[in-house]
Amino acid sequence: MTTAVAWCVVVIIVVSIYITWTAGRLDRMHARVDAAWAALDAQLVRRSAAARALSVPSVTRAADAALDAGPVERQDRENDLSRELRAAWPAVEAGPTRDELEAAASRVALARSFHNGAVTNARALRRNRLARLLHLAGRREMPEFFDVDEADFSDEEPGALT
Repeated sequence: MTTAVAWCVVVIIVVSIYITWTAGRLDRMHARVDAAWAALDAQLVRRSAAARALSVPSVTRAADAALDAGPVERQDRENDLSRELRAAWPAVEAGPTRDELEAAASRVALARSFHNGAVTNARALRRNRLARLLHLAGRREMPEFFDVDEADFSDEEPGALT
């Protein structure tokens, strides 16, 4: 009888450790998503500032709209800015403004990749049966992907944004 009780205690301890570890890991995943979003947001703001420096009215309006957008419409406004940049890109002369915009676009692509990777990992852990059963995510919302047209300027195609 004492052996059975001892085994029950061991199993309870092991399960408790696993649940605690999973909850901590999920919390770290959400913190990583938050940090990745902050980095992506900073790069999007930097891209909008570089786009405003082009002094093309339609691009300036789109950049202002992207900067003023709320969380719900942010993705759409950033896509609008990408489309406007794509249309204006062939007329942009070589120089510091063009270089800054190219650099900002590549940083946005990189930050978006990190953010979406963190979201993928957090979502995968949240789909874990134990995490769902015990509601380990608490009241946190399910993290969302950020899909935006990436302004990838290439030397081979100077007018293409993909």
